[in-house]
Amino acid sequence: MDSGLYIAVFYLPRARNVCVGKLGQFHFKKGVYFYMGSAQRNLSARLKRHSSKKKSMRWHIDYLSSKARMLGTITISGPRKRECKLAKQLSKTFEVPVLGFGASDCHCSGHLFYASEVAW
Repeated sequence: MDSGLYIAVFYLPRARNVCVGKLGQFHFKKGVYFYMGSAQRNLSARLKRHSSKKKSMRWHIDYLSSKARMLGTITISGPRKRECKLAKQLSKTFEVPVLGFGASDCHCSGHLFYASEVAW
């Protein structure tokens, strides 16, 4: 499967301020962040990019992923149109720390979610 939906999981070991491109400067608390995304092709390359620290800043997630450690990913087969539906489900359980993060092409409150702790 090299296309579909994904949730990339990141850990930020300490609180820090991060400038997120045109969205501006935000305070990110220590904890776990879940990013809901999709790739219609080259999904494996997209996930590899998210785990990389050195990259050009292209998407909102690049600004956070360059500071946080990627713990892993969950991949889900399905069309891009399900991305927002899944993001809305995640927003019922987790905090949306930055309004509009990862959602510049849709009407969602955001595609980044926060949890101070996660019980594995």
